[in-house]
Amino acid sequence: MLYVGTGLTAASGRGVEPALIDPRQPVDWGSPDWTGKDLGYWPSYTEISPQGRAAYLRWLGAGRRHRDVSVGYAFLFLYGLERRVLVDLQRDGEARAAELPVIRAEVERLLGLFGSDGSFHSYATEFCALLEAGAAADIEVSAGPPPEVDRTRPSPRLRIGLGEIARAGRPIPTEWALHWVLSHPGYSPRTAAERCPEEFAALFALRHEDRHLGGLQLRPTGPQLAFSYRPASGGFRGTAEMAVPGLPDVFDQALPLRRLASLADECAESLDSFSRLMGRDPRQRGSLAAAALLPDELVDLGAGDVGAFVEWARSRLGGFAMSAVPAADLLAWSGVEQPGKKDVVALARVLGRAGIGVEPDPRFGGPVPKGGSVVFFHVEDVSEGAPSRAYRAAALLLHLGAAVSLADGVVAVEEKQLLLGHLEEALQLTSDERVRLRAHLRWLLSTEVKLTGLSRRIEDVDRSQREHLAGFLSAVAAADGHVDPAEVKTLRRIAKLLGLAPETVDGHLRAATETAEPASAPVIVRPGRPEPGHVLPRPPDAPAPAIRLDESLLAARIAEAAEVSALLGSVFGDEPPAAPPPPPPEVRPVAGLDGPHSRLIRALPERPLMARAVWEDLAAAHRVMPDGAIDRLNEAAYEATGEPVLEGEDPLEINRDALEAML
Repeated sequence: MLYVGTGLTAASGRGVEPALIDPRQPVDWGSPDWTGKDLGYWPSYTEISPQGRAAYLRWLGAGRRHRDVSVGYAFLFLYGLERRVLVDLQRDGEARAAELPVIRAEVERLLGLFGSDGSFHSYATEFCALLEAGAAADIEVSAGPPPEVDRTRPSPRLRIGLGEIARAGRPIPTEWALHWVLSHPGYSPRTAAERCPEEFAALFALRHEDRHLGGLQLRPTGPQLAFSYRPASGGFRGTAEMAVPGLPDVFDQALPLRRLASLADECAESLDSFSRLMGRDPRQRGSLAAAALLPDELVDLGAGDVGAFVEWARSRLGGFAMSAVPAADLLAWSGVEQPGKKDVVALARVLGRAGIGVEPDPRFGGPVPKGGSVVFFHVEDVSEGAPSRAYRAAALLLHLGAAVSLADGVVAVEEKQLLLGHLEEALQLTSDERVRLRAHLRWLLSTEVKLTGLSRRIEDVDRSQREHLAGFLSAVAAADGHVDPAEVKTLRRIAKLLGLAPETVDGHLRAATETAEPASAPVIVRPGRPEPGHVLPRPPDAPAPAIRLDESLLAARIAEAAEVSALLGSVFGDEPPAAPPPPPPEVRPVAGLDGPHSRLIRALPERPLMARAVWEDLAAAHRVMPDGAIDRLNEAAYEATGEPVLEGEDPLEINRDALEAML
């Protein structure tokens, strides 16, 4: 791999080839200059000192194995390889195919000896890339897998493979599409793509196949593919090029790159929550908590911990529409000693993907179960959005009605039917919401219903509607024909929560019992007991009297049903459909956040503390989940400032310094 002789002109056509070893030049074998102090910036064999020639020739003769010499001698040898590849082999295809792999192996070996020198490392690495391109041009690169992703120096094999695919008119394979967009300097992968590469690649492959069933095509247009290289040798002037005949350069083709970049961003955004969990605790990979945060396409409901959990839940539900399950059995699957809201939501999310709902569900306003039982039920779809206004109203009425029904320790069938029947008829609920309401009521009636924590939910109800609520709950209490003192006490507590005078309960109860008594069993005044006396003789048999309807009572019942139906419609959303909300205004992204989260962070109040209830309303207004939004904003804050922007539970503390830095 040496040029030896005389009269070889440099590649530029001016002067002698710097790498040429001219035997006529004197050599001082007795004083070799190993330090290369007289080499200069662009050394040439004919111009270095006799002592330098002695050191260079001895280094070559020893197989170029020693590293304790000046790096200038390695450069002088590299000059000859550059000349061979960029000039001679361009005219000899047969020799080119045979020599390029040998030359590349030698350059990589020299990198191992002199790679610590920044200048030699840069030139030798670029030269290796050129050699890779030259070797790839002689084979069908696209028939194999794509090269590794490298954004700093995309592999020539990638450019050649894309050119081959475009020239052949084949759809771009998924793996090549992914490596192309990730290797392109114009695209910046998001954190999720870099933190969770396996999940990101799998999701990208699934969605790429789904979006481009016929394959994403590359247009075989553009300039001929060529690779530029600025040689280290002074025998060249400027940049040299090595062309790949017959291949178009499609590496920067804009339209397919935009589509692939959009798909990559979408996949990364779908993995954001999972990525944040992996950032906090990589050991969670494979757990139920991690599976709950993965997109649906990546969750296998029949394998691993997820499969075992789903199979257990299905066995507990069996063939029933709903089934009560000990809460402790469900919480044991969380894997933590004291499960919190996030743990329960994770379990509910996994079950929802398997078509199983659970009540109470914190995503729908339910509490975190601590004991007692939970209710499993079949469900078609579990939305991740905030519950509708109609559902929230229905859940509130069920909660209050269950409290009244349970006050006397017995839940009458009439009371339960009155609650569910009127709710389902009067409210604009989806079929899944109706099923969830039934499960929610079953859970309420099997647990200790408390009247605490309802103030914020009652704030949405105006005074006239609260009067109607009190009247309806009184009707629930009287539905079984008997009003227990404990029910009266509960009704008075509810009246206080509604901001009504306790005395209003008495009027509602009188109205409810007056209409309830004629159509039900006699009201017990005092328990009956045997009394002394004579037994009256049995009257003679007589034809049964004809049944006669009490027209006035029937009219009162019809009027009452109409009034309650109108009441529920006015309270819980039986309103004409509202005009669709205007699209959210465009907003400049904040710290890499998407539109809803950017608008949310810009809407944070000026004060340093914010009540949890205010935060939940703010999150609902921007159509994001409250807890997920906290994680998302804090993740962006950590990346931008190194500290969270929201801290605490209730109230939330706003880190103004982090917020201002993000904005």
